[in-house]
Amino acid sequence: MHERGSVTAVTRVATEIGRRLRATRGQAGFTLIEVLLAGLMLAILAAPISALLSSTSSISKLDRERTGADQLAQTAIETLRTLPYTQVGISGGNPSGTLAASQSTTLPSGEAVTISTQVKWVADPIPTAYVTNADYKKVVITVTRNSDSTQLSQKTTYVASASAPPFAGSTWDQISRQVIDPVTNLPLTGVSVNLTGGPNSENRTDLTDGAGNVLFPALNSTTTGTPGYTLAPTFAGYSVYPDDLSPAVAEFVGSTAGVNSTGTLRMYKPVSLTVNLQNSSGVAYTGGATISLDGSRCGQATVSIPSGSSSTTISTCTWATGKTTPLVPNVQGQTPTFNDYFVTAWSNSGGFWGATSSSGILVPSNYPTTLSQSVTVKFGTTTYATTKVINVTVKKAGVVDGNARVQLTSTPALVYLYATTNSSGVATFTVPVSSTSSTFTATSNDQGTANGSATTPGITTSTTSPIALAVTIA
Repeated sequence: MHERGSVTAVTRVATEIGRRLRATRGQAGFTLIEVLLAGLMLAILAAPISALLSSTSSISKLDRERTGADQLAQTAIETLRTLPYTQVGISGGNPSGTLAASQSTTLPSGEAVTISTQVKWVADPIPTAYVTNADYKKVVITVTRNSDSTQLSQKTTYVASASAPPFAGSTWDQISRQVIDPVTNLPLTGVSVNLTGGPNSENRTDLTDGAGNVLFPALNSTTTGTPGYTLAPTFAGYSVYPDDLSPAVAEFVGSTAGVNSTGTLRMYKPVSLTVNLQNSSGVAYTGGATISLDGSRCGQATVSIPSGSSSTTISTCTWATGKTTPLVPNVQGQTPTFNDYFVTAWSNSGGFWGATSSSGILVPSNYPTTLSQSVTVKFGTTTYATTKVINVTVKKAGVVDGNARVQLTSTPALVYLYATTNSSGVATFTVPVSSTSSTFTATSNDQGTANGSATTPGITTSTTSPIALAVTIA
């Protein structure tokens, strides 16, 4: 209707110009103003016509692209319907299969597009059926224009197996996890969780939803050997909480038939602690020293501060023998309970010792906004010319434990030392002693199990042989 009106207007203008030409026939010619007026009127009326023609051309181009995209999506659906049911899935996805997550191609018009494929399990059991959470699969094919990411087509189909699973799926395993930050106790969305292992050597990856949950259903099981499944989460800026590292039960699940495993995976933002060393007068100490970072979940047995420097920054800690992890925050309120960090320092010469106060240190000061903290350790005025060795042997269920954490503290408060046991279940500490009686207490735990502890009798410089302590943990 708009196009017809525009043509009519042009016709009227042409008629008026013709009338004027006839009226002025025999005269010498048109005035300049008349010529300019006629040209301006034609230009004004031609502009919307040009825009209309251009818009019509764009709409026609988009329609052609949508038609081509629909054909591509439909062809992709028809192709996947010819695949065996077990192959309908994304390579490395959940479910896993032989389909590519995306591929590039061109439309008949020459426009470059991307075909994206998404496959998800569908839980749709009948009321009396065993709930497998994997009754069939939903496939979504999306075609997107590369130049501006415009979605040209999207088609959905559902694919079911031609036969029911053995034993109605009751021998399948299911593994679900919620991923949280143990400090804030909030779920983490968009965490990539990779599941590997099992009797069929699975390799699936999926992302946690808005509640931090991920589910891996329809996993094959076995009655012999029970090879397990391992879960490995990755998330930018986060590390796995030490107590959940494989083969902890949070990340490792046996493939016994019918397992329905639920649980929590914990991830945290790594932190750092800067230790500044001073002499008894409060002046930076640069004579060379060693420090120990003590914590119930992880720590460092020895960190060197070289001569000429008075500080060092700790960004890793030892969780168990041979296992180092980014430094874990110990903000109060997290699960599992984490006590304060403590720092003990001793000089490389001169016999100086110093430690943080008994109240300990919270690292960091404001998680997760601030991820660093600093502390000052001051040497005392007393020098200790004599040291002793304390060997702590840790046993668990009557067997020496080679992966235990051990903390050693003293009364009077002089040291807060950290170590992990070796393959013989022994952690070794060197402590300062004087003629005044001191008592040392060793506390041990094994990757989150109940603590065990043992205390020395008062020791002084009167004894020269190492002190032996035995700690039993649950």
